[in-house]
Amino acid sequence: MEEGEINYSWRRSRMKIKTTINRETRGKKNPVPDKKPARRKPAVNQKTRLSGRSGITAAFRFLGRVTVPALLAIFVLIFGMLALGSDVFDLNDVRISGYRYQNAVSLENIIREEFPANILRIDLDGTRQRLEREAWVKRVKIRRVLPSLLVLHVEEREPTVLLELGGVTMMADDEGVLLGAYGSEFGKIDSPIFKGFDGGDSKAYKEHYKENAERIRRGIAMLTEIAGGMPQAVRDISEVDISELNNIKIMMDNDPVEISLGGENYLRRFSGFMEDPTRKYQELRNQGVQVAQIDLSNDGQIVYKSPEAVARERTMKLGSSVNR
Repeated sequence: MEEGEINYSWRRSRMKIKTTINRETRGKKNPVPDKKPARRKPAVNQKTRLSGRSGITAAFRFLGRVTVPALLAIFVLIFGMLALGSDVFDLNDVRISGYRYQNAVSLENIIREEFPANILRIDLDGTRQRLEREAWVKRVKIRRVLPSLLVLHVEEREPTVLLELGGVTMMADDEGVLLGAYGSEFGKIDSPIFKGFDGGDSKAYKEHYKENAERIRRGIAMLTEIAGGMPQAVRDISEVDISELNNIKIMMDNDPVEISLGGENYLRRFSGFMEDPTRKYQELRNQGVQVAQIDLSNDGQIVYKSPEAVARERTMKLGSSVNR
C-alpha cells in the first residue's frame, strides 16, 4: 500500500447483506393468506318492516282518536249531571236593560215562575219566544252568565198609532200590536184617532188581529202618502175610519164632514179637493147647505152628499151584509 492511501475494505465487507430468498421465488410477490368468506345476514324485506311499524302507529292513533273523545264525553256527562243537580247554578239574579215602558219585574216573574230554577236547564230560545208574546216586547236577547245570572236586553215596540176601542183610546205600533190604554205618561203621539176595527174591545181586537193589523197598515200608508206632498195638511187630520179597506175616510180638525178617499191615489184626490179652484165646499157652507160626506173615491170627481144620502147608503150596506 502506498503512502497516502486508506484501506476501506473492512468497511465494505461488513456492509454486505445476505438474504435467504431462493432463486425460484425471486421476483415473485409474497402470497396472501386465504380468507374465509364472510357470512351474509339473511335479507330483511323493507316493505315488511315498514308495514309492521305503520300498523303499530295506526293502532296507537286509532286508540287516541277513540279514547280521548270517550274520556272527554264521560267527563262532560259527569260534570253535567253534577251541575244539573247542584244549587250552585240556581237562578240568582236577572238583569234587564233596554226597556222604557215594559214592566221589568213582570218579565223576571215570568222567567222564575214558568221556567226551571237551574240556569242550565232554562231553554233560552223558549224563554225568548215566551217574553216576546208580551205586548211591549218586540225582540229580546238572552244570555247566561254562570253560575247564576241571566242577562236580558229588550227592544220595545214604539206606540205610533192611537185607536178607539169601546170608547177607550188605546195605543198600537205600526204592526198593529195593541200596547194598552193611552195616558199622559206616554207623551204626545202624533197620530189621528183610528176607528172602524173588528171587535169592540181589546180582547175582540186581538181575536181579529190579522184583519185589524191590515187596517192599520192601510191607514198608515194613506197618511204617509199625503204627508209626502202636503205635510202641513196631514197634521190637520183628526180621525181615520178604516172600517172599509177599499174606502178609507178621514175627518179634519174643527170640521165634522167625512171625506171619502177610496182605496188609492190618496194624495192626488185629497190635494184636488183642498186646492179646488171653484171653492164649492165653502160656497155650500155659506149657503147653509148641510154636507155629511165629501166623496173623492173617483179620480177627478168631488161629490157632496147630504146626511140623508149618507144614511141611505149605510142602510143599504148594512142590509147587504146581513143577507150575506
